[in-house]
Amino acid sequence: MKTILYDRHLELGAKIVDFAGWQMPIHYTSVIKEHLAVRNAVGLFDVSHMGIIDVTGIDAGAFLDYLSTNQILGKEKHTAIYTVLPLETGGTVDDVIVYCEDEQHYFVVVNASNREKSLNHLKKHAAGFKVKIQDRFLEDGILAIQGPNALKLISPLFLEAKNLKKMHFMQVLYHGQKIILSRTGYTGELGFEIYAKNALILELFDWLLNEGKPFGILPIGLGARDTLRLEKGYSLYGHELSESIMASMSLSAWTIKWQRDFIGKQAMVLPHQQQYGVIIEKGIARENYDVYKNGHIIGHVTSGNYSPILQKAIAVILVDDKLNINDTVEIKIRDQLVLAVVTKLPFIPEKK
Repeated sequence: MKTILYDRHLELGAKIVDFAGWQMPIHYTSVIKEHLAVRNAVGLFDVSHMGIIDVTGIDAGAFLDYLSTNQILGKEKHTAIYTVLPLETGGTVDDVIVYCEDEQHYFVVVNASNREKSLNHLKKHAAGFKVKIQDRFLEDGILAIQGPNALKLISPLFLEAKNLKKMHFMQVLYHGQKIILSRTGYTGELGFEIYAKNALILELFDWLLNEGKPFGILPIGLGARDTLRLEKGYSLYGHELSESIMASMSLSAWTIKWQRDFIGKQAMVLPHQQQYGVIIEKGIARENYDVYKNGHIIGHVTSGNYSPILQKAIAVILVDDKLNINDTVEIKIRDQLVLAVVTKLPFIPEKK
């Protein structure tokens, strides 16, 4: 599968890889250069491979609330919320962002690898609720503009962006056509997303790249997208969350609002493992590398990479033992046990 911007990626010299069945850019220049562009200037992401699902009807809020770890019911209009969709077993279907247009109109942004699975999960549990579920997989695309210069770049195009609060969205006009402008982001930087028909996505991508030159803009691939989210201690489905990794075990445990009833709640309260962030003495720890404590394997790495900001190797580990900040563990990297220190997350401070 290819997004509407596939030919643009080739023209820009992107290295293309297969990601969940999509032909996507891993990088255009280098992962580190693109990572630093987002932290220090502004980056433009094609995230059109992610899926959009409309959930509408009288019971839309109650339905999504029952399917989510986070509280959806009672959300204000034009707000967005990050949540996990759990299975009855406590495992994870997907982690998503739910957008509330009003109490009867929502849309859910799902991960590319989980488009059909999340859609089927919603449809499966719709019985008994007065809701309509409709995917917008084919006609819509998504751009993300992330970095400290993001607002400066898009303000001339969308004056309303100056008043847009974090985790909020609005409907704006572009050449007389309605699009959605949101402020969420998964990099920890000031960021906006544009939801629009594919034809407009192509036009806006070109405009943003051209007008963004004075602001230091770069197109950003999946490689930097991964390192950016890891520095901020954000989960990635298939790593920190999966059908066997519950939200309560993960970096996304903060989403769980226990006072409510939701799918998988009872399974999540059972004893289980926990995830921690670690800074590594040397070498890069990759997914599934074993983690040791006192000579015994206590778990494994879920994500690991080099942090361009810290200039150190960082990782997230999933372990059986309860750990505290500054505790040490060892990770087996190329047949050597390397020291790793448990650190407070996020690895780099949040920006307001």
